Amino acid sequence: MKVLVSLLALLSLVLVACGGGPSVNVYHRADVDTANSRIVVFPMLLCQGGALSSANGQYSNPIADALLTKSWAEALGADNAISIPKLAFDKIPKANEFVTLIVKSADTISTLAQSGASTEFLAAVKKQFGDGALAFALVFEDKAQYENGKKVHLNMGLFDVKMMTWKWITKTVYEAGMVPKPYEMVVQDLVDESFKALKEKAGSLR
Repeated sequence: MKVLVSLLALLSLVLVACGGGPSVNVYHRADVDTANSRIVVFPMLLCQGGALSSANGQYSNPIADALLTKSWAEALGADNAISIPKLAFDKIPKANEFVTLIVKSADTISTLAQSGASTEFLAAVKKQFGDGALAFALVFEDKAQYENGKKVHLNMGLFDVKMMTWKWITKTVYEAGMVPKPYEMVVQDLVDESFKALKEKAGSLR
């Protein structure tokens, strides 16, 4: 009995030291139909406050980008999910302005009004990559910010360009324990947990 208690106490200390598993909030709209949409998967983007971060141009997370590509391709098939490299994203007209609109609409879970920035961005995406729903992954801390603040926030979502609104949004945060995990591992875990929570609620990614 004493051995069992000791083991349970040790397990509790390990969990506290490493940080608890993230909880994921999931918003899902069954009335938004993206079942036949080709998914355009954007790379991991760095945001700050309610906008795309000015440091996003220097931000790079190839491990997370590869995981996003793999997860969407495994769920839908490679023909139904096209991944956009970071360099290609940076060249899309009005990309920064559109993502800022996306971040704000995700916070309020609202539709996005047609504007100059959204019209120009969506037209460029359609011309280069085809028409479909847009998959976003937005991280709000880079590695240095995580090492200072010990937190990482991640929002993910699927945006339907036909209705100009969200099919789904996930929001989660990691808070480090006494022994923080590496930044890349944290972001990877948050992506995995977000997809897992979405599948449990909605049954599929689109």
